[in-house]
Amino acid sequence: VGDGVNVRSQANTRSSILTSIPSGTRVAIQCQTRGASVAGVYNTDWWAKVTYNGKTGYASRAYIRVAAGTNVPTCAGSPAPAPGGVNAWTPHAVGAPISRELVIARAKFWTNQRLPYNWNVSYKDPQGEYYRADCSGLVSMALHLTWSPSTESLTQYLHPISKSSLRPGDLIGNLGPGTGGANGHVVVFNGWVPGSNQTKFYSLEQQGSVGAIAQVRPWGTSYWNKQGWRYNKISN
Repeated sequence: VGDGVNVRSQANTRSSILTSIPSGTRVAIQCQTRGASVAGVYNTDWWAKVTYNGKTGYASRAYIRVAAGTNVPTCAGSPAPAPGGVNAWTPHAVGAPISRELVIARAKFWTNQRLPYNWNVSYKDPQGEYYRADCSGLVSMALHLTWSPSTESLTQYLHPISKSSLRPGDLIGNLGPGTGGANGHVVVFNGWVPGSNQTKFYSLEQQGSVGAIAQVRPWGTSYWNKQGWRYNKISN
């Protein structure tokens, strides 16, 4: 979904370019591995191992659309996400205080799979707990809550914060009474886009017909992207 996507010798933007894939090309992903974070059509640190024009290397999944629900295998020896090897399978008790790193890792567990959006369907987290596949359901899963509250009831676990206080693992959304259905939306904040002067941010979210996705969003342009929130049990 990006024009001229580079296939590189390693899973980072510093390695040599082996070939380039035109927009709209179908490629077979052999496996995926973690590497350098790339902010493209999507925001991800996953790279797909592919073969194109007789060259085998790694193309950032920031420019590759994978069918929702597809289980892409992890390449042998793929590194764990930093810091400290925290990932979505890191042991954690439901409803317990949680680190920002784990919130991000858990949110990416769904966005990396591109799970389809459906407020009437639930999906498992790595520990086998079920959460609703809508915007507040993804947030509830990322925070490892005991259930999936709606945008109206999620505020019992949060408190509002200023734009300047936002840190990765916090939330941005329109929440509270009257925000049910299409009147509310909430995403996991994953940092400001460098050079944007806090006008664009990386989000991890369940978005309408799009599904679970990591992407770049603007600040302050819509009903939902003007208020920051922090989980009451965030541990760092």
